[in-house]
Amino acid sequence: MALGPYFGAMKRTILLTLFLAGCSGSGLSTSSGPNGETIVGNDVSVQVTGAANPNAAFTLAQRYCRKNDRDARAVSQSGTTSAFDCVKAA
Repeated sequence: MALGPYFGAMKRTILLTLFLAGCSGSGLSTSSGPNGETIVGNDVSVQVTGAANPNAAFTLAQRYCRKNDRDARAVSQSGTTSAFDCVKAA
């Protein structure tokens, strides 16, 4: 059993989580999506890991950002991890 890809994805997830944590002074919240996705975010950004595709990740990020009257904007994607900014809704 090859663990290389697993550890690579885990490393990217941890680095992205640390990056998001450093971007704001507020605490991170962690939740799960309907299909086991991991959603980690704060008032201004969110990371979705394990979504079936980029559209599913965006839908989860948009739902998360809407809690603060914001819209999701894609920032980056690495494997199954997508990062979004939560920007003020127009």
